[in-house]
Amino acid sequence: MLLEQEKQKLAEIALSLKSSRQRWSQANRVFSNRAHYEALRQTLHLYEDVVRRCRKQNKTPSGDEFSHLKKLAGKAIEELGGQAEPCTVSLKDYDHHLYGPFLGVSDEGSAAEHIRDAALGSPKMKVLGDAEPILVGVSHDAERLAAVGEVAVGPDEYKKIRLETIGRILTSTNIGTRLNLRYYRKRPIIEIEARKGEEIVSRAVQQAERFLDPFLHTPDHTPRPMTVFAYFKTYMSHRKRLDILKAILKEFRKGGFCAPKAHKFGLLVKAKSGKQGVQMTKKAIDLVAEAGLAEVAVEGVVRQQAEDKISMPDLLNFFNAEQATELMTYAAQRGATLTPRNLVDTDTVARNVWRGLQSARNMGLELGKYGLFPLTLPQCDIIMGTVQKWFSSWTAAPVFYIDFPAVDRTFIYMEDTIAEGLKKWLEMVAKHNIPVVLIDTADKDKGRRILKKTQADKVGILTYDQIADINAYAEKLGVKALWAGGLTIPQAYQMGKLGVFGIYVTTAASASVAVTGIYTNDRMLASQKEPTLQGVRRVKLLLEAGFMVRRLDELKREQEGQEIETKANELIKAIAARKMDDKKVKAIQHDLYKLVVDAWRIVLEK
Repeated sequence: MLLEQEKQKLAEIALSLKSSRQRWSQANRVFSNRAHYEALRQTLHLYEDVVRRCRKQNKTPSGDEFSHLKKLAGKAIEELGGQAEPCTVSLKDYDHHLYGPFLGVSDEGSAAEHIRDAALGSPKMKVLGDAEPILVGVSHDAERLAAVGEVAVGPDEYKKIRLETIGRILTSTNIGTRLNLRYYRKRPIIEIEARKGEEIVSRAVQQAERFLDPFLHTPDHTPRPMTVFAYFKTYMSHRKRLDILKAILKEFRKGGFCAPKAHKFGLLVKAKSGKQGVQMTKKAIDLVAEAGLAEVAVEGVVRQQAEDKISMPDLLNFFNAEQATELMTYAAQRGATLTPRNLVDTDTVARNVWRGLQSARNMGLELGKYGLFPLTLPQCDIIMGTVQKWFSSWTAAPVFYIDFPAVDRTFIYMEDTIAEGLKKWLEMVAKHNIPVVLIDTADKDKGRRILKKTQADKVGILTYDQIADINAYAEKLGVKALWAGGLTIPQAYQMGKLGVFGIYVTTAASASVAVTGIYTNDRMLASQKEPTLQGVRRVKLLLEAGFMVRRLDELKREQEGQEIETKANELIKAIAARKMDDKKVKAIQHDLYKLVVDAWRIVLEK
């Protein structure tokens, strides 16, 4: 239902849109174009004003006029490529210490109304009443839930989600679990074949000169850095290879065809797979160390595990973690630099990340998450610093996948040491003043979960104690950590008690339904997950309940906290016991809801 002044404004906008289209064929097309897009922006402003007014009045917008306005608003989003202007707040502004952990629920838009209504009907909102979306602390996370896990949404999904959430709850998205890596042009290779010693060196210098000439004679007469690599095409003894490399390096140091300070000489090894490849690479490292060369570049056989993931970080494309660590350690001990032949173009990768995040921001979302796999930690450092510079006034959250290896310069953090690697990553995050991060799992086909259910759990990765420790470390650094990765209903309650910044859930708030709509092309998807109103309500209630137990304990109100604890555990057991009468479950849920409402009144002094 629209008010009279809103109906009048809608009529004016509709007339303006019609008139601007008619004038496009006339001479003053620039004026018509500006008028048209201004009318589109006014449409979105009016739509947001109406839904905000209805929210304040606790009414559901309806009626033919509202349907017409909603249709025009959808058209405006399509033509503008997003909202009228970027959002004025983002998730970094959320105060979880006061309003409890943030909750994100993943969905492509079909359950947007359920997520919104469950958020606005939570115990906290019962006490707060009318409140801005940033205080609600719930986000519709725009993601499609495919067989491989969470994947990006498109313009249709963005539009639907924004129309259902604008002015009421937050919205977020993950622009991709893994990055589309781009490499620099392949580094130049001097091919060395069996010939007379002097001829080998002469031919090598000629090849190097051709490669280096553009990098020596530059427009500003300042040589550009470049490393040229030698590759032995035919077998030669270690002694002979060493003599040849030293002779070529001597020519490099003389200059003439190169600038010795800018132009370096290295060795390429084409390593076989497995232990044989490790030995070949070690021999190359020995050669480089003995000859005084700059670097060893590795070109190897791609492992099946790497191919399954499209690619893995750095040397993990060719060697397993144990072998790669052995080689990195060996190279460091010998004072040699060891790299893959193909180097990641971090500038281009950062711009690809920017493109996805900018789309999310243009759509009015309050958070954009971006995965960093399969980068190494030093590469993550570069990308995060660049991206944060571009989004300093918004919230662009990098993601650390706890079930993937984290590759440093001389060490690979695997599952038994991943918490240590995560802390090092958080230090990089803090250095770049990045306010929010997500810690998640990515290997969905293996069903890995971020939290262990028991100490013997092989599917879960971290314990509650580890999460509490990491969360405290992040807060000490000034970083707000979001958590995701197969969190269950009982775990949502425990995360509330830990007082984390926020969590994301999918399965815990969803029901399994038949595959329909945009998911029908996914041949590996047997069923799809659909967040339900009841599912989101329960997760949100238990998350708030856990937080209230924590806050009441801090306020020395142990009795009220114990009542909530008892009732929350009763609800968790009732939900797990699927044979229990649904009326009894709802009765327990209702009792817990009232207790949490009362607790919010105490905490917020309402």
